[in-house]
Amino acid sequence: MPEDINFIDLVALTRIGPETVVEKFGGVINSSFFDASNILATLKQKGLVDFTTSFPGQSAITVTELGKQTVSDAAEKAKANFDALDFAVITQLSGGKRAMNELTASLNIRPRDLAMHLYRLTVQQYVAYDFRNGIVDLSLTEKGFMRVKEGMVSAPQAAPAMPGTTQEPMLQPGVQAPQAATASAQPMQAPANGTVQPGQAGATIDMKELETRLATAKKRKIAISVVAAVVVIVIVVIALTMLNVVRL
Repeated sequence: MPEDINFIDLVALTRIGPETVVEKFGGVINSSFFDASNILATLKQKGLVDFTTSFPGQSAITVTELGKQTVSDAAEKAKANFDALDFAVITQLSGGKRAMNELTASLNIRPRDLAMHLYRLTVQQYVAYDFRNGIVDLSLTEKGFMRVKEGMVSAPQAAPAMPGTTQEPMLQPGVQAPQAATASAQPMQAPANGTVQPGQAGATIDMKELETRLATAKKRKIAISVVAAVVVIVIVVIALTMLNVVRL
């Protein structure tokens, strides 16, 4: 099999039948006569086809033994199971690479190998193609799209722990996490009355005692206010008395 055969060559070979002629080959591959002639010339150069000219009749196209062997090998490999390279091809197609040269360069494989895998993918209906104007336009089928989607689904991996830190173990459903050890035998309880004395964590004050302290502080504040008012009144009276004495 020629090393430089590509997918266009392979598709063109499969379109050639016993009654195919040069003059009508453009209609077979949905291309102009000029594009069809270029493709046939390439196949002739690679030894895959030959022409039989009968004047004034049309020129018949004959597939050589090498061409028949190429088609036979492609059909045989199309029966093989879907493999990793097939997945790589449809992944590249899903990413937007649809031209032959782009696929060959991105996958770093020979054109012949790409042609065989593309042919298998079309036979197994992962890939569809449209041959028009001397160019093959590739696209994923629904089956191919779903296969790419399935391949992209992977189990989430735990993030690596940073240096100097600890990572919590992953628990199975229904399993409780072990509680961390505490400094004291019993955990600190929140005060019942919501008040804690300074320096005594967890100690509580009796509610009645708190009310007594608040009442005492309130009475003290009132007493201070009364005394201040009396002092102000006395000062005012003294000032008025002294002012009257000065006038007399």
